[in-house]
Order: sequence, then structure tokens, then C-alpha cells
Amino acid sequence: MKKILKIWNKLNIKYRLFTITSGLLLLLSFIIYLTLYFFMPAYYHQYKIVLLQNSVNSIVEDSKFYDLDELQERLYFLGKKQNVAMVLTDEKGYILFGKNEQHITNKYSNNIPMSNQAKEYNIKATLKIKDSNERYHLEILMPLQPIDEANIVLRKIMPFIIIAAFSIASIGAYIYSKTITKPLIEIINKEREEERKRKEFVATISHELKTPITVISGQLEGMIYNVGKYKDRDTYLRKSYESTQELKLLVNEMMEISKMEILEKDLQFEDINLSELINNLVQKQIYLIENKNLKLIYKVEKNLMVKADREKIIRALNNIINNAIKYSPENEKIIIKSFKSKASKTVVLEVENTGVTIENKYLNEVFDPFFRVEKSRNRKTGGSGLGLYIVSKILKSHNLYYKIESKRNSVLFTIYF
Repeated sequence: MKKILKIWNKLNIKYRLFTITSGLLLLLSFIIYLTLYFFMPAYYHQYKIVLLQNSVNSIVEDSKFYDLDELQERLYFLGKKQNVAMVLTDEKGYILFGKNEQHITNKYSNNIPMSNQAKEYNIKATLKIKDSNERYHLEILMPLQPIDEANIVLRKIMPFIIIAAFSIASIGAYIYSKTITKPLIEIINKEREEERKRKEFVATISHELKTPITVISGQLEGMIYNVGKYKDRDTYLRKSYESTQELKLLVNEMMEISKMEILEKDLQFEDINLSELINNLVQKQIYLIENKNLKLIYKVEKNLMVKADREKIIRALNNIINNAIKYSPENEKIIIKSFKSKASKTVVLEVENTGVTIENKYLNEVFDPFFRVEKSRNRKTGGSGLGLYIVSKILKSHNLYYKIESKRNSVLFTIYF
């Protein structure tokens, strides 16, 4: 039993659902078959008997309004409808309607086995007709054998019923399990993937926080005990301060991510002039562009209108432009273009920086939290690794399509509004 449970627990949810569904359908078919086989004869016998009794009672009550011809006509239709044999006799025993097979049955009933006698039902009644004081005797014999023969047929075709039930159950269970499990498996896989990313995120956070905390702790301890190079307190106090600022930046970004995940369904969409917004963001970072002697190629069409959450889209675009500046070598180019596509009727934003490339194997990872192409994780050569992750979260919450491409001597980020 434990081995079966172990195998069952290892089964894919699709196969579990298929097994359960097909099993239930087969069980239902088997229950229906058993019900027909065991209970239908008794129920049918009772039904036929009650129906016949009610019909006979009705004829007895109404016979006083009939003459003999009308009574015979009523008995004819009763015999035809319910498939019964009957004899109507007068007080002297003369047969007025029907055949005398009942008398033959009664005559030889002693020689008929009890099992066969039980397959017939007999009713006797006395009735009177109008314009006559004579009493008439009605005897009806109803065979119960046909339903028992049906049971024999059921028993013989049982293998075919089982095969048909199994086939229908298997096909039905397959279609049902496939239809139900496909979205279910997608949801489960998505949940598992999100849980995996969440665990990785927490593990990476722990590592990212541990590094500056360890550095600060070591420097402070060295200064407290006046050890070696740490005697130069002014230098290492500055370094400790720089580390705390890095730590502060990291914590702020993580809080921002947490806040976005909680509020990502509460976006405040409004009409935004993208042209003006991009221009404002570029002007705010013009000092960084000039400081690295970067050539700015700016081609943004006027009055490009989009719908977005202003605060969040500013954060995303600011990160993209800042990344382009930060990772561009000196004397290179920053190319910013925005236009309305005539083909797709969408507003396209392109931010490209030259003098740098990203290996194709890393293109799918750049939006992961804490991912850095530069593996030394030196913050002097890059940020926390959360910038593009935040960008992806914002753009996904807006249902915007975006992509990053690595060319021969540049990196291009594109957003389609």
C-alpha cells in the first residue's frame, strides 16, 4: 500500500486527474448496470401490477355504465395495451370474451414448477353492466417473464457494456483532464516559478546586505581597537559612510520593489505627453552626459501622447536613460528616439548607447534582480542590479511590450506604448 501511495504521489497532476475521472466514470457505469440488473425487474414487476390493478379497478367501477359490447371493447384495448390474457364469463361459466387459456393454466398448474408459476400475475374481479342484473366474472393473466429475459440479455452483453464504458470513460477522462489541467498546470508552474524567484531574491538580498554590513563592521572594529591601517580614522570613517550610503540606496530600492508589488494593480492611468516627459528627464541628466563627454543624438517627435501612471513611468524611463549614460564609455553616443509607428499605430521609444555590448546569453537575465553583467559587483562600475528589474516590473504592470538588443557596438532598449 505504501508503494502504491508513493507512486501515486509522484504522478503528474494530469495523470492523477485522468485516473480519478476515469475511475469515477467506470464506477458510475457499473453502479447503473447493477441497479438495472438487480432492481429493475422487481420495480418493473411492481409497476406493471399496480398499473393493471388500477386499470381493472377503473373498468369495474365504470362497467355499470357500459353495455356488453362497450365492456368487450374496453377489455380489448386493455389486453392490447398491457399485453395480458383475459377471460370474461357469465354466471353460468360461458366465455363472453377472450380465450380459455386461464382455465387451462389453472387445470395444469399443479404440474407447473413454482419458479415458472411465479412469473405470472393473476387478477379476478366481478362486475355488473347496465340493463342487466347478472354478475360477470373477469379473470386476467399477466406474464412477467419478458423482464426476466431482458435481465438475461443484460448479463450476456455485460462484457460489451464494460468495454464501451471503459472506452467512453477513458476518452472523457482524457479530454476532461487535458482541458482542466492545462490552465491548472500553467498556474501551478507560474506559482512555482514566482516562489523560486522569491527565494532567490531573498537569498540575494541577504548576500547584498551582508557585504556592506561586513565592511562597515570590520572598519569600525578596526578603528575602535586602533589596529594597523585603521588608525587613519578619517579615511575609514569616510569609507564606512560610503558603505552606509550604498546600504541605504539598496534598502530604498528594495522597499520600492516591495511597494510596487503591493500596489501594481492600483495604477493611476492618465494622458501623458511623452515628448515633454523625455525632454525633462534628459535635461535633468545632461550634467552626467556632458561629464562623460557623450554625444547626445535626440530625435523625439512632438506631442506624442500615451496613457500611463505618471510617477511610475517616469521612474522606469529615468532608469533606462541613466543606465545608458552610466554604462557608456567616455566619448561615445547616447541616441534617444521616439516616434509614432505608421504601421502599428503605436508610440515607440528607443534608447541606445554605443561603445558597449551585452553577450546574447545574458540578454534574458538583465531584468533579473541583482543581475550584473560585470561580475565583480563593484558599485563604482555599476549600481545595485535592481534598476532594470524595477523597469521590467513597471512596464509589465502597464502591459507594455519592451525588449533589449545587443548590436555590434551598442545596446538598444525599445518600448512600445
